[in-house]
Amino acid sequence: MTSLHTKVRAGLIWSTIQNWSIRLSGLLLFMFMTRLLSQDQIGLFAAASVVLALTGLLAEQGLGEAVVQTQHISEEQLNCVFWLNLGLALLLAGALWLLAPTIAAWMSLPTLTDVLRVTSVTVPIAAAAFSQTAMNKREFRYKWLAQVNLASIVVAGVIAVTLAAGGFGVWSLVAQSVVGATCVSVMLLARPQWKLSRRVDMRGTRSLVSYGSYRLASNLLDFASTRYIDVFLVATVGPVALAVYTVGIKVYQALMQTLSASILDVILNGFSRLASDREALLAAYYRSVTLTVTVAVPVFCLVAAVAPSLTVVLFGEKWLDSAEVMRFMSALAVVQVVQFYNVTLYNAMGKPRVGLVLMVVKIAVTALALYLARNDGLTGILMAFVASQLAITPINFYLLRRLVGVSLRRLAGRLWPFFAASASW
Repeated sequence: MTSLHTKVRAGLIWSTIQNWSIRLSGLLLFMFMTRLLSQDQIGLFAAASVVLALTGLLAEQGLGEAVVQTQHISEEQLNCVFWLNLGLALLLAGALWLLAPTIAAWMSLPTLTDVLRVTSVTVPIAAAAFSQTAMNKREFRYKWLAQVNLASIVVAGVIAVTLAAGGFGVWSLVAQSVVGATCVSVMLLARPQWKLSRRVDMRGTRSLVSYGSYRLASNLLDFASTRYIDVFLVATVGPVALAVYTVGIKVYQALMQTLSASILDVILNGFSRLASDREALLAAYYRSVTLTVTVAVPVFCLVAAVAPSLTVVLFGEKWLDSAEVMRFMSALAVVQVVQFYNVTLYNAMGKPRVGLVLMVVKIAVTALALYLARNDGLTGILMAFVASQLAITPINFYLLRRLVGVSLRRLAGRLWPFFAASASW
């Protein structure tokens, strides 16, 4: 147990360093790009990013998390996971190349075709490192992952800024995507966690595929509930509105991932090892939520309060309309950080179906809310989106108490001082 605690503690430190360095350097790079590129160019690549993110989820198949959480895994199973990821990624890249004109026409963005076709190469490039990333996480090698990701951001960022300053427009962002994915894969494959071969264990991999299928379904639904608004905006309001939204959520995304997501990978690993000890698992859950809320809630309240000034300082006056987006999303984050570990707790206990059910409800509520607000412009759509994300909260905590045994009274007793202090401030 002591060894596990030591690994989790070290993993938390390096995972946090990784996420802080990645998100902050990414935010710094984005600040430069928003000043060098037009709103149309930012919106165009934002639309492409949605498609690429969806393709990446499909290629990964939820197998990375399955590798991390399983108690025992063989090299034959890892080989199988690698070939499954890479094979599907190649098929998806080909499909994306063929369907690019159709997707561009559906989004009313003719210039999106070439962008999608070029960036489709990142799908198999990234997939080649999926299983290596998972094994590094499983073995708590977050220091190496931090170094890899930071190096890729620096290299890709320098190239992107240079091209943008040279007038290459959206292609500077395309180059950043391709170079970044290539750097990560090359570095991880250069220091492999097992010796790749053609020896596979299909039977032994079935349990991983089964677990991964539930995680994939849950991730896809979560993607739809959170990224559906991107597609909805570009289709109903246009690429400029999507650009305004993209800039407005940049700080929200960076903070959510550095303050909370930096812990999730390590927590899943640690929670999975404690799954057989319910009392220890719940104690770890309470501590994790309290730690995150202690840091996150005051930060998001501050961001919401200074959103207009912060937007101008970070991105320039031409993006002042994004301040409203930043304020709404920061307020939403105050509630979301409390729920960050709920699905992780279900997954650690081998109950990914619970997360799947929650996502089904969430996506239905989100789709309905956005449809009802379709004629209300960016502000109305944004308010509807935030309301839809909050609507699932009571159900989430009810299931947590019913299925896992979390004491909501005990949880509230730990958290209310931080919310009260932030609200009064």
